[in-house]
Parts: sequence; C-alpha cells; structure tokens
Amino acid sequence: MEYMIDLMSDAIVEPKDYPHTALLPEKCAKINQQPLKWQNKHSLVYLDFLHLPVGSDGQNEAGLSVGALLFPGFAKYQDVPLDRCGVDSRELQDSPRIAKSFEEGFIPSGVEQILKKDDHEYSIELHYSITDKSGDGIIIEFTDQGRKVHENTIGVMTNSPPYDFHMLNLRNYVHLSKYAHDPLVLGKDQFDPTGQGSGLLGTPGDLTPPSRLVRVATLVHFADPVQTSQEAVNLVFHIMNSVDIPRGVAASHDHADNTDYTEWVVAKDLTNKVLYFRVYEDLTIRAIHLDKVMPGKKLTLKVGNLLVDLWTSQMSFNPLPHTLNFKELSVWTPTVTLVTRVNLA
Repeated sequence: MEYMIDLMSDAIVEPKDYPHTALLPEKCAKINQQPLKWQNKHSLVYLDFLHLPVGSDGQNEAGLSVGALLFPGFAKYQDVPLDRCGVDSRELQDSPRIAKSFEEGFIPSGVEQILKKDDHEYSIELHYSITDKSGDGIIIEFTDQGRKVHENTIGVMTNSPPYDFHMLNLRNYVHLSKYAHDPLVLGKDQFDPTGQGSGLLGTPGDLTPPSRLVRVATLVHFADPVQTSQEAVNLVFHIMNSVDIPRGVAASHDHADNTDYTEWVVAKDLTNKVLYFRVYEDLTIRAIHLDKVMPGKKLTLKVGNLLVDLWTSQMSFNPLPHTLNFKELSVWTPTVTLVTRVNLA
C-alpha cells in the first residue's frame, strides 16, 4: 500500500459467522429501507485504513483474495435505484461520522484526495483485483462505460489507468527478456553487454503505476519457479522490493510534504491460509494464520508492533507437497497484484 499520509492500517481478523449490518445511506433512511445484514461464511483477515470500516486488502480461509486499488479519474459507480438502496454496497456510507472526523482533525489532510463526496455520501474511486487459490483472477472496474470484468491473464495489477490500458502498454516492452543480449557488432568492432541483465535494458524505472506494473510483470514471469511456500513468500518480497517507494522521492509538485511511500506490503498464501505482511518502519515479515482464528472473536492487530508472527512470535512456513507456481499465492501492495498475482496500489 502506497499513499502520501500514514493510513494507520490495522490488521482485522474476523471469525466465521461474524455478523455485519450495512450502513444505510441517508436516502434509504428517509424511506425506511432496511439495511442489508449478513454473516461471514468463512473466517477472514484484511488490512483497513484510518480505522474506517473498509477493507483495502484481504483474504478468507477458503482461498479467496480481494484487493482494492486506487482508480482516480476513471471510476464511476452505477446509480442504485431508490427501492434497492438498502443493498447499496459503496465502501463508505457513514458520511456524518466521516465528515465530523474531517472537521475534528481525526482524518489527516490529504485523505480528501481519495474520499470522494457525491450527493452527501463518501466513496473511494477504486477498482478490484480478485483471485482464488486456483490462480484464476479477475479485475472489476466501474467506469462511465459501465461495469467491466477482465480476466487477469498476467497476474499483475496496479492503480489507474484501467486494466486494458496496462495490457496495451506492455506492447511497448516486447524486447524485454530474461536472457542477455548478443554482442553488438559494428564493422570490425564487437560490443559485449556490460555485466548480466542486458535483456532487461529499457525496463521503466520510475514510480508511476504503469511503470511499476511493467517491472513487476517481467520479474514475476522471468523468475525461476519455486518449490515451497517459504520460497514463494521469499520471492514475492524480493520482487516487491523492486517497486518499494521510500519517503520523499515521490512528492507532489504543489505539496512538497505530501509524498507517496510504501506503507505496507502483503503476500497471501491462499493454499495454507496465511497472510504475510511487512511495514515501512520494520521490514520483518509478519504472519497471520487463518486456521488459528478463535471462534466468535474479532481481533484488531496493530501492524506496527514489532512482532514476527502475530500468533507464535516466530515465522511459520509450511512447505507445500508440490511445486508452488504463483497461481497459489497472491501478492498486494498499494500499486501491483501477483500470483504470480500482484497488486500495486
């Protein structure tokens, strides 16, 4: 996850059968619509932001992963008919509380760039990357052209622009290869590549979402296959290092103090039901095991605590009995998706 201010994310663990009640938009309350109610079919874990009732990235024990990626300038959600507004699924419906938080300074300045107010209701411009433990993945986008569902064939996703733009943009990099280039011969002179890695000459190195997606996509598909879950998680974090953003290097022109940085990185083992993550202040990898969730108890875990494993205080890897081929692992950051499924937010 990358953003310009501390999003104060916590890891939220919810057990099976945990109850939820949707927050009704103001227009629904006026016509006495009943809110949607449901219970979790599976236990799940997700990271929130600003202590709001919003999951930005998470997975459940059945091996389904969902990541929300910023989609500014392109997202346009459908209008919900008044007689169905009780099932309105917009992310933020508690508008009075959010507005009051702004007024009282509980939500830092800069967040208004991702919280969009429309008809007195707040929403976030997002598109969604969804992956299951088989490795199949889709991208869901709502634009002025309606709802679009794309099959995520490359296993990588990021922020704006839309998915079809990123797929088209990859055609600019057909020259990239994991293999070194042959020497260049000009007349009687031969010029050998300088060191290894010449096959990746021309890989974009900037921090924009399209460039970060290109870097991650090539590394995901060029890296050697892995054999165990431990190797897979290790590889994921190595790849995500290539798009890590330190504080100060991606500042806004008009607000020098507002600089995007990588707040946390998530890797999901959808087969073994483990979510791994690290935070900006400490690169130690922490683990949350969904098979250890206590029935009936919701947990809020402070991701900044200096813990290695939130249950056992040490890393716990379970080697898989077969080759892990990235189609069983989902990775997320505030800009890409890896399964190799990687989400870069």
